[in-house]
Amino acid sequence: MSERSYAPVSRRARRDIRFFRKSLFSLCALMLAVAHGPHFAPPAGAAEAGQTIPDFSGYWARPEPGPQRIFYQPENGPGPVGFAADAGEMRRGIPMMGDHTNPILLPQAAAAVKAQADRFRAGGFVWPAWSLCRHPGVPLALNMAEPVQFLQTDDQITIIYQRGQQVRRIDIDKAHPDSPLVQWNGHSVGHYEGTHTLVVDTIAQDTRSVVDRFGTPKSAAMRVVERYTISADGQSLDVEFTVEDPGMFTTAWSSRVPYEKLPPRVDDGPQEGEFAEINCSENNRNPGGGEFSSPFDDKPDF
Repeated sequence: MSERSYAPVSRRARRDIRFFRKSLFSLCALMLAVAHGPHFAPPAGAAEAGQTIPDFSGYWARPEPGPQRIFYQPENGPGPVGFAADAGEMRRGIPMMGDHTNPILLPQAAAAVKAQADRFRAGGFVWPAWSLCRHPGVPLALNMAEPVQFLQTDDQITIIYQRGQQVRRIDIDKAHPDSPLVQWNGHSVGHYEGTHTLVVDTIAQDTRSVVDRFGTPKSAAMRVVERYTISADGQSLDVEFTVEDPGMFTTAWSSRVPYEKLPPRVDDGPQEGEFAEINCSENNRNPGGGEFSSPFDDKPDF
């Protein structure tokens, strides 16, 4: 039998073979590391694959009439500012008179609450933020009468308020930046707890907004944590929130408010499953009563 002869292997071919062997070895090592190495958990609060996330999408509203649409006192611990003892019945709207003796208030906050109540007692007009085209901020936004809409994606929840079409965005499973931009509604991040609760943490609010209808002020240090828990049938929300602000309060305090999901329109019922437009003419309120008319000019400027 004759010997088989082979063509000589070039230097370049030998180099390619060595490169292939090294690449194959590296790939096998990587596959073994993935299969047998440590597994890293997702960030705290992140929704795991297959986890059921609560569905908050749709239209929601506070169910109570005007004077009963308040921040409710908690079962335990310090609670929000309530009506002053002499607030009485509704007079020219909801009495905007808060109890400035509430022990949660630092002196400067108590003075602001008393000043607004005294102005109301003297017959002055006190308008809530939403009547002056201002963003109410958090938590006061929870006290608006008009509906809100929740738009929900994997990484963000957007809350749209019917009055003024105001918008609030909540980033899911993200951290606050080191220096968040100060805004009327602040900077909000959130995460889900279990299958029924959304937790929202808000900082960096504009201090021109107030905490409640009683004119309680806020400082740049305010932090609000809200817990939105949806009922098993998906038709109601229980919102618990905690407020911390060492610039205005002696201690952290908490409260809760309810929401109900708005049903679709039935025959000629008022709810159409969508927002009505509510336009707000800025600075249209006359402190002496009534409203200013919208300015106009018969002669164009151009």
